Amino acid sequence: MMWIVLIVLVIGLTIGVFSTLRLIDWRPQTRRSAQVEDRTIVTLTGTVRIVGEPLIAPLSARRCVMYESYANLYETVPVDPSRSDDKRTLVAQLAKRAMVPFELETTIGVVVIDGTEADLELVPTPVFPRRPEREMAFLREHDRDPALADTTGFEEISVDPDSLISVRGMAMVASPTEVRLVAHEGQALVIGTPRSTTVRRDE
Repeated sequence: MMWIVLIVLVIGLTIGVFSTLRLIDWRPQTRRSAQVEDRTIVTLTGTVRIVGEPLIAPLSARRCVMYESYANLYETVPVDPSRSDDKRTLVAQLAKRAMVPFELETTIGVVVIDGTEADLELVPTPVFPRRPEREMAFLREHDRDPALADTTGFEEISVDPDSLISVRGMAMVASPTEVRLVAHEGQALVIGTPRSTTVRRDE
């Protein structure tokens, strides 16, 4: 008898759920209904996919679609001859950046990030493990003495394949399955940390 009661309860619960969904006119979101509108400013969150040849980050040698590399040159200033805690002062910062178009895999499909310039809302981190040969080459490229590598701080941002990021730009929609994100009205694409929603329409 117990199993008959359980079956009746399950059937009743199922009927109740479907009745409630019908009352509130609920429908599962389709890929087409989630698509962005043409020429709207949106922020999309998704996973990076490489298209064509990747970039190689100068300091870390990581495969990526964008990098921003820094060398922070310091000068040691004696504070007290009787003490060893001399003060280091930043005297120069060398920088290099590059970007190639890539794809962003999102829940609404694959979107092409079509640009070679972007503003980064990501924080550079120290390069580890350090690669002395790359550090010295970076200094030489900027007409600095490679011997300064020992007292220089090296930091880098790299947007790597399979990383989860957000990208802000103008959506150019050719069809529901052909969407590009581009810079707009002199404003560059913006790459940042993931957002809580896949698609966010911006003013």
